[in-house]
Amino acid sequence: MTADFALRDSWLRDKFERQTRPFIAALYRTARRLAAQAADAEDLVHDTYVKAFQAYRTVDLPDDASCRAWLFRIMININRDHYRRAARSPEVTTTECLEETLGSMLWCPEPGPDTRLEHKRFVQAAEAAIARLPPEDRLAVVLFFVEELSYREIAEIAQCPIGTVMSRLWRGRRYLREQLRAYAEREPDNSLDQLSAAARRPTR
Repeated sequence: MTADFALRDSWLRDKFERQTRPFIAALYRTARRLAAQAADAEDLVHDTYVKAFQAYRTVDLPDDASCRAWLFRIMININRDHYRRAARSPEVTTTECLEETLGSMLWCPEPGPDTRLEHKRFVQAAEAAIARLPPEDRLAVVLFFVEELSYREIAEIAQCPIGTVMSRLWRGRRYLREQLRAYAEREPDNSLDQLSAAARRPTR
């Protein structure tokens, strides 16, 4: 009986790892923008996987889309609990990790140092602006621009109406355009599109 239970548990763990492994990178990308430090993002992803595995036998995930939404929803709820507790017991939060994150994420292919420096400054300004967004607006912006999820998918993950997602994205876009106005005036291309493409590149 014990051996049978261990075998079933091992089979379940293997199935869980196979189904969820493809989404680790996406979860970490999002966690890195929700958390203040890289270690916090790693903890957030770890906590997400622990809670997901504990609940795995109770859910039906017929395809990749449903599994991805389920994992993101767990991570977002954990993160909400974190920042709600932080709001009750506030600590000083800084953006000291931004330069490290952005510098490792993005480098322009052109060899010119002036071009690389300007590109790095743009990404730093964009990521710093995202970090200043209210948590729910920041979540919508990251899921839409970085993970390229649809309004419907974001609404399912954030557990809110699609209209609320659209409102949060509208506020986020407006704020980012205001903050990146200087870069947008120098570059005719859409600054948010630049950030979206760049942010999906893997970190170190």
